[in-house]
Amino acid sequence: MSRRKHKPDPNQMEFDWEFPSKLEAVLEETSVLRDQVSVGPPKAQRTENEFELCVTIAAGIKKAVDKSGLSREQLVDGVNAYFGRSDEEAEKEERMCRKPLSIHMLNNYMSKPADYPIPAYYLFAIHHVTDSLDPVRVFVRAEGARIATGKEIRQMALGKLEEHIAEIKKLKKEIKGRR
Repeated sequence: MSRRKHKPDPNQMEFDWEFPSKLEAVLEETSVLRDQVSVGPPKAQRTENEFELCVTIAAGIKKAVDKSGLSREQLVDGVNAYFGRSDEEAEKEERMCRKPLSIHMLNNYMSKPADYPIPAYYLFAIHHVTDSLDPVRVFVRAEGARIATGKEIRQMALGKLEEHIAEIKKLKKEIKGRR
């Protein structure tokens, strides 16, 4: 027997004793996600009436405005700028736009949505001005779906890639086993 003391390599990593529990957590999480994928999204929600929808859309718009920190006057100015609306343009013979949105009409749309339902084309401008998808989430949620952000789409693509890699590994094992 040698009397030399064994010195471990300083670059060698130590065993992570927490690894088995971390691995179990990841495997369990993966199983839960697979179950959710197989079940699919919840079914579309049916609303009681069209007035309820008007109120829901107005609430989404209010949420977008609140998150943006804009006043209603700034929102009106942004919507009019988005559509290129002005009194001069609306008065021309070759009309290219409607009359500008007024703060009073916006207040009616927001405060009395059942009496003054907001036209759908305003949602484009409101989204652009507030940089929020909250008004549109109302439509998406009603169908049992969700809006995916760019980050979530990249994560889904990575998940699909990992699924394909796992399938390739499985096929490789099958092929090697047949030899």
